[in-house]
Amino acid sequence: MKHISIALLLMMLGAGSVQAGGLWLNQYGDFASGRSSAGTAAGTDDAAAIIHNPAAGTRLAGSHVFGSAGAIIPEVEFDLDYTSPVNGDDNGGQAGLNAPVASFAYINDLGSDKWSVGISSAGLAGAGLEYNQNWAGRFQNTYVELLVLAISPTVGYKVTDKLSLGLALQYYYTTLDFEIALPTIPGRDAGKGTLDGKDNGFSYALGAMYEFSDNTRLGIRYQGEIDADFDGNVKVQGSILDRSIDSDTNLTMAALLRLGLYHQLNERWGLGVTIGWDDWSALDNVFVSLPEEGAALVKNWDDTYHYALGLEYAASRHWDLTGGIAYDSNPVSAHDRTADLPVDRQVRYTGGARYQLRDNISIGGYLNYTDLGSARISSERWGGKYADNHVLEFSFSLSWAL
Repeated sequence: MKHISIALLLMMLGAGSVQAGGLWLNQYGDFASGRSSAGTAAGTDDAAAIIHNPAAGTRLAGSHVFGSAGAIIPEVEFDLDYTSPVNGDDNGGQAGLNAPVASFAYINDLGSDKWSVGISSAGLAGAGLEYNQNWAGRFQNTYVELLVLAISPTVGYKVTDKLSLGLALQYYYTTLDFEIALPTIPGRDAGKGTLDGKDNGFSYALGAMYEFSDNTRLGIRYQGEIDADFDGNVKVQGSILDRSIDSDTNLTMAALLRLGLYHQLNERWGLGVTIGWDDWSALDNVFVSLPEEGAALVKNWDDTYHYALGLEYAASRHWDLTGGIAYDSNPVSAHDRTADLPVDRQVRYTGGARYQLRDNISIGGYLNYTDLGSARISSERWGGKYADNHVLEFSFSLSWAL
């Protein structure tokens, strides 16, 4: 009986629940995110700087607080090219799930021209999809929701007048909920397997920033790997087995690197540039275990590369405008891609504005459209591509120099 249990669990997780790890966020609701976060590793002019790079807080004197809130609205709908009688011809419907987003940051210079300390909280990754229960890809996925949140105490230190170093210690909390259709016994209701797991732990981010002049600075941020251990429960219903099974699933959120340059072209225009790398080839195996047994799932992911370009424009004494574009390369082939994360290459288009209420208070907002690509899936019994596969995000923020 236990071998049936592990076979069913492998069927569930082998469908690709791990692939939700491909959703590292690059934008956190601040004004600089309105240029697709281009150049933000080189620091920003509000407390959100420490979310992008823990070394960047040394640029700001005194105390600063930042907060943002918004929503992510995905549109995800599959278009079948081929299928089998067992899978059927239901395309899954509009599968994207709306989600709120928020972030917060506070920094203080401790009355020193060398030190900066702070704390921030933000969502680092997330995914949410819910397909029709009888859709053609139901044996890969019918529902998935992943969330990774972090609270990060941060310290920055100016080694010289130009060079700053920083460290953020991250306490993360993550949840994974996953549902899949399973083979049924004749005469019984449709089989279903569900997995729910939670984990918390510690990771870190490192940063450095070099200020060539008042107008030009360069920054680099390294996000450490997060090894989530989802100690949860698998429930199997209406299939060849009815039972609840304790499970342990190890999921790696890849380390990443961001190098950013910001240059003030003149009194009105500023330019941001980012290049980056995500270590998704580290996701070669996912270990799944039940009591007294376990197995490794082989994944075929490649490293991805991130590029962003953005501009800021001071339209008047009170108004600033910003815009940008970002590109992330494809981590997985059509043969290995699965329905819980229908992403290949990603292209983001962002625009935003900020209004200076007072000398020390500003409000802002941005709108981001992300094209997730056609994300073709080529499985043995069914396949096709996503006719709709995009995300709309909006966010509003407040920055306050105390």
